Amino acid sequence: MKIKKSTIALICAGLFIACSEDNTSGLPENLSTTTVLETINAISFDEDMEELVTEALELRSTSNSGKSSESADKGPKKFDEDKYGECATVEIDEENNIKTVTFSGSCEGKRGQVRSGSMIISYSDARNEAGSFRQVEYSDFYMNDVKIEGTRRTEIVSIDENGNKTMKTTITDGKMVYEDGTFKTKSSEMTRFTYKENDEKVYSTLTGSSSGVSTEGVSFSMEITTPIKFVYDCFTEGEKKRGKVPVEGIKVTTDGESSVITDFGDGSCDSLVEVTKDGEVETVDLKDIKRGDRFKNILKKK
Repeated sequence: MKIKKSTIALICAGLFIACSEDNTSGLPENLSTTTVLETINAISFDEDMEELVTEALELRSTSNSGKSSESADKGPKKFDEDKYGECATVEIDEENNIKTVTFSGSCEGKRGQVRSGSMIISYSDARNEAGSFRQVEYSDFYMNDVKIEGTRRTEIVSIDENGNKTMKTTITDGKMVYEDGTFKTKSSEMTRFTYKENDEKVYSTLTGSSSGVSTEGVSFSMEITTPIKFVYDCFTEGEKKRGKVPVEGIKVTTDGESSVITDFGDGSCDSLVEVTKDGEVETVDLKDIKRGDRFKNILKKK
């Protein structure tokens, strides 16, 4: 039976943490979970960032009453319903095609993520058409106490007759600095397809690869071998609707000479993934493991 995956909110809130002590592994060679979890962190962060940047770009130099930009309040704008926290604001410089998102202090968003610092978004004159782009750079920016660095650039590759977009995102000089001072570096290239119905996002798929050095100082590569599918209408028992949730897809992380396959599941909403190494399979609950742990028999195999 194929095992299932985790939510973006859960991963972002639950895995951006310091290393813990090592534990004995149920898989051979005591392969550390650190590199595997850090690549999940990076995918989750990038999905969150894509949504945040898109919403920032949708803000215009108009007041809440809908006045034109000529007569509108020129001060900072806020996200609808303070989605990213009351202290999150957007400065708009339309003349130079720049938007600066600032999180004053520690801003807790609707999904529990805490952000601080600034993001500088530059964008092309053309919008929402093939060839248009937006680029993000960070200034002392933190998410859940992890400092984020690097340059993130997204270009629209194509838009079909129904308005569904295919976009390519590249990250250069990426760096995630954890509270304990350890850091992970990354460069990546990902392609994202977003499907809509009645102008509402239904799902998106992500393909691509990344490479870098983990916080343990080990070189790694990651490839999505089966597109990771994120849905927008995932509910879990007793909880409200969550954000973008990975429900399917497979990624392969290579850490030195070892490879680990992570299967995000069969379309259901939970925090389980199936991890495979050297033909041995283990079911892992992302809520129960941390960077620096070892794979072990957390759950009984199903």
